[in-house]
Amino acid sequence: MFEPICTPDGPKVIACCGSGGVGKTTISAALGLQAAISGKKTLVLTIDPARRLADALGLAAFSHEARRVPLENLTQNGVRPEGELYAMMLDTKHTFDRIISHYASADLQQSIFKNRYYKHISATLAGSHEYMAMEKVYELYVDDQYDLILLDTPPSRRALDFLDAPNRVTDLLQHNFFWKMFRPYISAGRWGVKLFSYMASPFFKAARQIMGSRMLEDIIDFLRLWNDVLFEGFQKRAEDFKTLLSGPETLFFAIASPMGAPMNEALFMYDRLEDYEISFGGFIINRVHPRFNQRVPKRPPANVLDDIPSALWTKLHSNFTDFKHLGESDHRAVESLKRQVKKETPVRCVTLFEDDIHQLNGLLNIRDQLFGNGNSGGL
Repeated sequence: MFEPICTPDGPKVIACCGSGGVGKTTISAALGLQAAISGKKTLVLTIDPARRLADALGLAAFSHEARRVPLENLTQNGVRPEGELYAMMLDTKHTFDRIISHYASADLQQSIFKNRYYKHISATLAGSHEYMAMEKVYELYVDDQYDLILLDTPPSRRALDFLDAPNRVTDLLQHNFFWKMFRPYISAGRWGVKLFSYMASPFFKAARQIMGSRMLEDIIDFLRLWNDVLFEGFQKRAEDFKTLLSGPETLFFAIASPMGAPMNEALFMYDRLEDYEISFGGFIINRVHPRFNQRVPKRPPANVLDDIPSALWTKLHSNFTDFKHLGESDHRAVESLKRQVKKETPVRCVTLFEDDIHQLNGLLNIRDQLFGNGNSGGL
């Protein structure tokens, strides 16, 4: 399933999913690098890139505007990219504002942007981060400026929370506490606020004293606009997201490290995608310790005793033994995962590097492991 990344008729959207801290951003960048090398104009949309990744890509910083990654130096490694690679960081607030601009008139836009309740929910609403990730992907997909879009999905309690994010956002706004309490007054316009002030129950009077009249006006104004202008648009986009995600143009990869919780999360994602009948590209197990088959004596041989003191040899032997155990443990974890999925499901491993990825060469090394012939599992 990895080869289609490089072919013209391959997927248009790739989502790299997994729990936090497993290297999704770096793996996404490595996949994007391979797509660009193969000739595609590729964009990597990341959520919270580390400083070292920006350095590796040769960028001063990430922003919500796509920035081209300079690939000219790859020629020193004998690689001549035929395509282009771009990187972008998700800005939740900026993306939310663009949605409002799409559905509301210029006058309404200003009213919404100045609304204090909108400023609050656009940054803190539960599920908004995941929703905006999918909204941005859909916007980029419709614009059709890129051959391939790679999404480094937001870290969340569950790797696939963003699949439900559109419904969660619309449901929360349609059924949240404020909506249920204030809806009877919204149809009355601003006079509803005055009516609310004088005739509401003691509970609302207390709420007004706590939040203030201005905040209540902001809430009612926004919910009225949501009801009249925005709700149908958001609902339509949610359906469009589902169509794109479940279609042949989208492919999902599960990223994990060879530890219990990340592997279980990857398997949960695999099972759920199977239930949804969504295309699954395979597992990428990152930071896998290599296996060592050599046996090292506990005491240094006579021919090296003069060069390596016995105390140092003991420490080296202990360190080697620890790494050997880690390699065996990681191997068992990967084999266990393979036994729990379909035989034809691709599983590829990326070995643990001595240093963090801080140069483009590091991404090339990951790319070589993922797409090289020596990696079993067939991505």
